[in-house]
Amino acid sequence: MEKSLHINFRSHFGQAITDQASGQPKPSLNIRHADTQYYAKEENWAIAQEFDGKHGYLFGYDLWLEQAVTIPVRVDIGDLYVVYVVEGNDDILIRDAGADLVCTLAPSRARYLYVPPGNYQVELSRGQHQIFGFYFDGGIFRDGNERSFRFLHEVIDGYRNNVKSLIHSIDFLIGPKTRLHITHLCKNLTKGDFNNETFIFDELSRLVQLSRRKVYEEYEQINPIQHLADNAIELVKAYVHTHGQAFSIQHVADDLGVTAAHLCRVFKDEKLPSPRSYKDRFLLARCTKELLHDQQLGDVAERCQFSSVASFSRFFKKHTGQTPGAYKDELYRLHHRVSL
Repeated sequence: MEKSLHINFRSHFGQAITDQASGQPKPSLNIRHADTQYYAKEENWAIAQEFDGKHGYLFGYDLWLEQAVTIPVRVDIGDLYVVYVVEGNDDILIRDAGADLVCTLAPSRARYLYVPPGNYQVELSRGQHQIFGFYFDGGIFRDGNERSFRFLHEVIDGYRNNVKSLIHSIDFLIGPKTRLHITHLCKNLTKGDFNNETFIFDELSRLVQLSRRKVYEEYEQINPIQHLADNAIELVKAYVHTHGQAFSIQHVADDLGVTAAHLCRVFKDEKLPSPRSYKDRFLLARCTKELLHDQQLGDVAERCQFSSVASFSRFFKKHTGQTPGAYKDELYRLHHRVSL
């Protein structure tokens, strides 16, 4: 995707440092294979990461500021943006070329924006800021598939009509599941892999759909107990997607601000299987999918973060009645029979 967003860090920090200095902070979120630049001025630091994908241009910015600063920004092409202020002390303010305030970005929250070409000023307060986001071709919304994204209708209309002013959606909370999906996306990017663009599109689509869910949860009335159970199930699924088996239900409970015992009682009261049962179900589905891709057992065990092939085999046999090797052999025989 063509680079359109140009953030002029040099206006405050000067030229980028050729390499990371030994005492310089590291990015809070490492975007694998990203083009990375480091900036320093006295006690102030900035790290800019950018990754060019066909379906989306990813960016991550970490800043440590001893005083408030204003950074000039230029946008060449009108695109749709999602901006997540993952960490921060105060709101980030965006002003247009006429110095009018056009958007506010709050810490631990996110917004969608249509940003037309032009010059802008971004005002950052003293302290630490961690920002992640991506801009993408709004053409993914087509044939009426945007109907269920009501909170984006005005933003999408602005993109389609090439309006001259910035338009933004309502903002929404960046929850633990969103953070997990962002981490999974960033740490699994590859270069020179044909499947990477499909991976990026799928993960960006998941984030867009997750945004719709977050808006629904925050702005519409729902049953709080059911909400907790639904969130826990989705979070277990996200943990399996990102960490395989290498997490406990306690991690999920901590993210939701409850005890593991309370979470289990909620599932029981809602007449649901236990949280551990959901973990096993999602983990088995992931293991089966990995085996379908004809990988070696050791590779599958490693990707699903089992401590050993033996541990993976015990888990798989417990839930299917057969070893992973026997399952792969059965898949091979079925495939061979169909081929004949």
